[in-house]
Parts: sequence; structure tokens; C-alpha cells
Amino acid sequence: MRAGAALAVPWLLLLAVAGARGQAEKPAFAPLFTRKPFIVAWNAPTQDCRPRFKVQLDFTLFDLQASPNEGFVDQNLTIFYKERLGRYPYYDEQQVAVNGGVPQNSSISEHLGRLREGIGKYIRSEAKEGLAIIDWEEWRPIWIRNWQNKDIYRQSSRQLVLSRHPDWPEDQVSKQAQYEFETSARDFMLRTLQCAKRYRPKQLWGYYLFPDCYNHDYSKNPDSYTGHCPDVEETRNDRLAWLWKESTALYPSIYLEQVLASSANGRKFVRSRVLEALRISHQHHDGHSLPHLQPQAGRAEQGLGQADLVSTIGESAALGAAGAIFWGDADYTKSQVGPGGQP
Repeated sequence: MRAGAALAVPWLLLLAVAGARGQAEKPAFAPLFTRKPFIVAWNAPTQDCRPRFKVQLDFTLFDLQASPNEGFVDQNLTIFYKERLGRYPYYDEQQVAVNGGVPQNSSISEHLGRLREGIGKYIRSEAKEGLAIIDWEEWRPIWIRNWQNKDIYRQSSRQLVLSRHPDWPEDQVSKQAQYEFETSARDFMLRTLQCAKRYRPKQLWGYYLFPDCYNHDYSKNPDSYTGHCPDVEETRNDRLAWLWKESTALYPSIYLEQVLASSANGRKFVRSRVLEALRISHQHHDGHSLPHLQPQAGRAEQGLGQADLVSTIGESAALGAAGAIFWGDADYTKSQVGPGGQP
């Protein structure tokens, strides 16, 4: 990444936001702690760019700038990955159970006991204002959404029931497994939010990827793609009312895959996801919605161009979101190609 590319990012972002605000359809929510109606945050380990590429980046035009890497504390934006917060149950890549594997097989009391330690490590002051994002992606609290590689959570849940009731028929086992999983998943996520808000009340707490609307059929039907969230997914999101009511911010994803770059479908994709988050916010608490995006489309080395910035940042601002968050991992800072489409 070169300095010129980094400087291009804020300029393009401001251009996108300014253009979008002129056609705003809905008013933004009350300003965040930055006292601005719309913020753009940068959360990537770009501190590595100076020692690696001899480049000092200027992020002064971003409203918030943070790093997701270990060792950074008391930032205005904090991401809590699964190993940073309590004792989150999941299966690792080798399908080995960690902390019980599934929420109903894990100790919620042990989890909550460790929760305060994790929060205090990364946000050390109760008076600190900021964005606090819980990044738990291994399982989803609605049973039917644990498809493909997440099916292990349904299989494990059935096995737990079967171990206690080996004589039960398959449909009864599945029904009980779903009940136990969803009840415990709700308890885990809800009590985590409640405790987090109590420990750090000035942070805006929410889960990354929530809400989602699963409008990913752009590859199968690119010519007829509307971007609309399937009705069934909106209905499933409504079942998560308990989560929306407890969240003080929503952090959906508007990551663009390469197939969506610089396309009308990319804008449709983003628009529907932001609108779904705003629909939920309006229904439950009028909280803040801050979509996440990456500085590039998919795993492409070239950064987002002006059209994509308008489709993501600009669209979010126009619809009334409170802001948008750029996220990048260590792989992003290994490249000398920066966001903004410049080498």
C-alpha cells in the first residue's frame, strides 16, 4: 500500500457520502458519540504498513481509526473475537468441541464469569464511549440457518438428546434438539449483551453479521437479481426480536464479492441489506446501524473503486445508516495495493 492510495480513500469516501446525502430518503438516527450524523470508521492493522513498506498513512479524515490486532486497547472501536470474550462454545476446523461445542453443552455461568475479564482487558474505562462489536460467527441462533459446514451444531445437538433418550424416534430427537439449541443460544447471546452493557454502558453493543438477509442469489440469477431479502429470511429475523431489543447497535455486513464489483447488482445487494437493518432498528429501538465492508471486493488485490464506494458508503448514508466500518485483516496489509483502486 502506498501513501497516495491511502490518501485517495478519504477523498473518495467523502465524495460518495456527499453525493448520497443529497438524495437521502430517510433521516439518519441521532448522532453517535462523535456528534456526527454519519461516520466512516477504519479498522484494519495498518500499523504494519510503516515498518513493512516505509509508509506513514494519514487517516485523519476518518471519524474513527482502530486496529483489530491483539495488543490494542481502549480504542473507539473494539472487536471481540470468539477467543477474546468469555467461553464461547464452538467446533474448531478439526471439528473438535471447544467449551462444550454447542451452547446447551456449555456453562453459561463460567462464560459470564470470564466475560468481565475480557471486556476489561480491551475496554478499560467504564466511561469510554465507542463501538463494541461481538464477532461470533461459528453458529447462528436460529436452528435452520445452521446449514452447510454449520450443520455440525445440529448434528451434535441431536446426538446429545439421543444419548439421553436412545429409544426416541428421529423426529422427536430433532424437535427436542432444536428446542435445546435455540433456547441455549438465545440465553448465551442475550446474557452476554446484558452483562456487556452493564460493564461498559457507554459502548454501542451488537453482534457482527446481525442482521443478515441472505440475498446471495446474484451468482445464480445475475440478470434477474433484485437484491431483495427473501420473505422467509425477514420472518426469521423477526424471530430474533429478543436480540434486536437488547442490542444498542446493529452491525450487518455489506462485503462485496468480486462478481458484484462495479455493478448494479452490487448496489442492489447493499441496499437491501442496509434496509433490512433499518427496518429492524425502526421496529425495536431506533438504534444505530453501521454496516461493515472490506476495502476490496472479495480477495481481489485492487481496492474498491469510486462506483463501489458510492454503492456501499454512499448507499448506506443515503438510506439513513449511522455510519460504515471498513474492516481488514493481516492479509490486507501484506499488499502494496490500497483501497481506492490505486497501486
